[in-house]
Amino acid sequence: MGFFDKFNSTNKTSQTPVNQPVNQTASVDLRKKVSLRKDIILDEVKRNNITATTARVVFVLDHSGSMMTMYKNGTVQDVLERIFPMAMCFDDNAELEFYWFDNIFKEFEPVTADNLEGYVQKVILSKKDHFGGTCYAPIMTEILNRYGRKEPMNIPTFVIFITDGANSDKPAAKRAITEASRYNIFWKFVGIGNAKFDFLENLDNLTGRFIDNANFVNFSNISSISDNELYAQLLDEYNDWISLCKSHGIPVGV
Repeated sequence: MGFFDKFNSTNKTSQTPVNQPVNQTASVDLRKKVSLRKDIILDEVKRNNITATTARVVFVLDHSGSMMTMYKNGTVQDVLERIFPMAMCFDDNAELEFYWFDNIFKEFEPVTADNLEGYVQKVILSKKDHFGGTCYAPIMTEILNRYGRKEPMNIPTFVIFITDGANSDKPAAKRAITEASRYNIFWKFVGIGNAKFDFLENLDNLTGRFIDNANFVNFSNISSISDNELYAQLLDEYNDWISLCKSHGIPVGV
C-alpha cells in the first residue's frame, strides 16, 4: 500500500504512515492532540503533492537568555508538542532529533512518543544549563557535518530552526548555510517574537549557494497560530526545494 493509499482510506486510523504509534501511556489528551495534528500535516502533504514523504526531522531551538521564560512557563513544551507530529509523519524512525543552541549547542535524547509528555522539564530544565547568547553558526555547522558529511542518507534532512533573536555571527552562519546548500538538508527558520530577523529574511536572496536551501517565517506569537497555519508555513517551499534537489542531482529518496 502506498503512502497516499493509507491516508485516503475511510478508516481514520489508517490515514497515518506506518511509523511508530502514539504512545499509549501518554495522557489521552496528548495522544488526541498528536493524532489530530498528524491528520492536519497529512492533509497539507496531500494538498501540496509532496512526494518526499520520508525525511530525518531535526528540531533546533534557541536557548538564549531571552528564551528562559518560555522554557520555564510551558511555552517551549507546547511548541515541542506541536513540532513532534512532523516527525511522526516524516521521520524514518518517528523520532525528533533535538538540539538547543546559544553561544554553544547541545544535543539531547531524541523526542519520541514515549518521552514527549513533560520532555522539557524532565530532559532539558533538569540539566540546569546556563542560558547564553545567540550564535547560529556552531549548530548549523554541526548539522552540516553530521547529516551532510558524516551520516549521509538518500533521504532529506528537514531542520526546523526556531529562534527569538538575531545572531551575533552572521558571516560564519552565512558560510555554513552556503556550504550546506550542496547537501540534502532543508532549513526552515522560524523567528518568534518581534525582534528583527534581517539575516534570516534575506536568505532567499543569498547569493553563492548551490541551490536555495532555506525558508524563513516569523510568528510574533507562535502560541496564537493555529495548527493548520503552523504546518502550512512549516511545509512552505519544501516541495520547491525537493524539485531543486532533483534537478541538481541531490538525493531526496524519490
